[in-house]
Amino acid sequence: MAIKFGFAGLNQNLNSTDTTTNLGGQISELFSKTLSVRVRDIILDDTHPDFNRYGGWNGVGTIFFEAVSFQTDKNNYLPVAKPFNPNFKIYPLINEIVYLIKLPDTNIGDQPSSESYYYLNTISMWNHPHHNAYPDLADEGIDPAQQKDYQDIEGGSVRRVSDKSTEINLNSPKIGGTFVEKSNIHPLLPFAGDTLIEGRFGNSVRLGNTSKTTSRLYKNNWSGAGENGDPITILRNGQPQDSSEEGWKPLIENINKDLSSIYLTSHQSIPLNSSFTSYPAIETPPESLGSYNKPQVILNSGRLVFNSNTDNIILNSKKSTSISSVEDVGLYSRNGGINLLGDKIRIGDTSASQSLVLGDTFMDQLSQFLISVSLLMDSLSSEPSLKIASLSAQNLKIIADEMKDQIPSFLSKISKTV
Repeated sequence: MAIKFGFAGLNQNLNSTDTTTNLGGQISELFSKTLSVRVRDIILDDTHPDFNRYGGWNGVGTIFFEAVSFQTDKNNYLPVAKPFNPNFKIYPLINEIVYLIKLPDTNIGDQPSSESYYYLNTISMWNHPHHNAYPDLADEGIDPAQQKDYQDIEGGSVRRVSDKSTEINLNSPKIGGTFVEKSNIHPLLPFAGDTLIEGRFGNSVRLGNTSKTTSRLYKNNWSGAGENGDPITILRNGQPQDSSEEGWKPLIENINKDLSSIYLTSHQSIPLNSSFTSYPAIETPPESLGSYNKPQVILNSGRLVFNSNTDNIILNSKKSTSISSVEDVGLYSRNGGINLLGDKIRIGDTSASQSLVLGDTFMDQLSQFLISVSLLMDSLSSEPSLKIASLSAQNLKIIADEMKDQIPSFLSKISKTV
């Protein structure tokens, strides 16, 4: 008998005579294993008093929860749940609502029906990346003004915090934590087809595209070139420091204001501001930063560090390579050499035309010349018929001998040319 899998199997099951009974039973079973709960505590490291009780380091991410619909006695141990996905984890904050599902646990070897709760993700109560906590308003410590902040939300609106902090508990009640609610963390504005990954602190990844929108208020600055649908990937760490306190309003990446950015483009032009608008060290300069609209990778931050601790750093270019600095450009090798190779090596200007002297060859010839001059002057100074010139000859011989002795010091011990 053939067994159908995938959509074929699903279609066969749905078209069977007892579909309603089977499907209804499956739905009932599913709902019996899922629920939404409020996070009351979480184990993040070995400082938590229940760290060893729930598996040590294998228990990192374990949450303690209570049902949203009623309060649990805080003096008793709360039920727990572990992260569902072992590779992609978003740890919730205290008072966030998460979705649980009951699945097999590590005891299935002894008891096949053994199950535990696993949490999938935080429920987007406020549809905001910073946090989505909704505390139990009956808790002690939540004053009426803060309760009103949660109760007077317009339907469908995000929570609008204007006082920078509402003093709600977002960290472990047993060991505390470092999360501080901020009112100026903004979500990203999506464009059609985008995939957004947003952290809680103004860091994000946009898997986006060229989007030629007509909006005057929300118009991105990378869609001036190319066609709708051209891919772009933007990794951003830190929103602009002058972002408004109205954290519920979305913003768009700005390479010139975001703290650190990596842009991977296809056919977009990126209006990157730079200390240089030209390339003075290149005879045939490349296309300017703001007008280039072919595939490129842009890194922009207050400081860039490229460090290789076991091997090489390799910079290769099909065309030119430009290195410009407002202040010094330093090249240093602790144990090796600095090699400059090329058909032409110009120093001082791209139009430099004067040739460098080959020091060793020149000094060999100069040494031979000075020896000859010294011998000549020696002969002239002892020639009886040149009484007047003998003193001058002796002086020139002294100068020639001194120059000949100093020839080794005229040559650089470091810089070499061919």
